[in-house]
Order: sequence, then C-alpha cells, then structure tokens
Amino acid sequence: MKRLLLSGLFLGATCLLQPATTLAQGSSLETRALREDYRRLQSQLADLLEAHNALKSELSKLRTEVRQLRAQAATKDPAAVTRSDLESLAKSIREVDRKRVQDKDVILKEMQAFLRSGPTGAKPPAPAPRSEKGFTHIVEANQTISAIVAAYNAKLKAQGVTKRITLKSVLDANPNLNPRTMRIGQSLFIPDPR
Repeated sequence: MKRLLLSGLFLGATCLLQPATTLAQGSSLETRALREDYRRLQSQLADLLEAHNALKSELSKLRTEVRQLRAQAATKDPAAVTRSDLESLAKSIREVDRKRVQDKDVILKEMQAFLRSGPTGAKPPAPAPRSEKGFTHIVEANQTISAIVAAYNAKLKAQGVTKRITLKSVLDANPNLNPRTMRIGQSLFIPDPR
C-alpha cells in the first residue's frame, strides 16, 4: 500500500508537474514568437524611418528649387516677350500701317492735282541757247551717241561740208552726258564743225 500510495503520489505529482512543464514550454515558444515579431517590427520601423528621412531630404530639395523658380519668375527677363508686349507691338504696327495708308492717299491726291494743273502732252523745256553754233538733238529710242554723230556727219557731207563732228567734241559740249545711260527725250548739243 505504501507502494501504491507512493506510486499514486508520484503519478499525481507527475500529472501536476506535467502541465507546468508543458505550460513552461508553451510560454517559451510564445516568448520566442513574440521576440521574433518584435525584431521583425523593429526592422520594418527602421526601414520606414530611413524612407521617411529620404523623403524629407527630397522634399527639402524640391522646396529649394521652388523658391529659386519663384525668384526667377519674379524677375522679368529683358529678352522674354509677354502677351502684352506682343499686343503693344501689334497696335503700333496697325498705327504705322494706318498712317502709311493716309500718306499714300495724300500723295495720290497731290499727284492728281499736279497732273491736272500741268499742261497735258507738254514736251520738256528747250535747252538754253548756247553761245557757239551747233544743233540741238532730242534722243529717240534705240539711238547711240556714235549713231547720232554719224547721222549728223552724213547730213553735213550731203551739204558739201568737209569738216566732221567728232565724238570728243560732242562729249565736250555735253559735260554731264554719260553715253551709256542716255534717256529717250534727253536733249544733246551737237557742235557745228565749221
């Protein structure tokens, strides 16, 4: 009986102790799991703090850039053109064009008045008389100075005059004459060689 009692006690103590050890082992597993969760949360918190600091740094840079852009926008670039500048230029151009049209109308009226007042079909004024003898010739279409001199020499020859008109004498008698730019209707003095 003693044995039975001892075995019952042993068995009872074992049963009582068994949940305690099982409970101790269960609490040890829970502690480990909690510690692992704690470490994982600490690691995530460190990552979040690092990302937060990176965002703060980037935000600071962006604020600096915004300040610089606002400062640039506040100072007007002399080479930049605004809408009001373009509108002002367009207004000035319209005003200049309006004045140009007015000036054109005034000029046309003056020209019409001038044409009405002057004689129609009038020939250019006759050249002033020269002290030496000679001929006045009005240049016609397709005439050259040498052709004109040749024609007068032919007339003189037909009249029996032996002296000839030279190109030099015609150029000397007309100091402002440029043989290359003679105009139709231009007056020339041809000196008489006699």
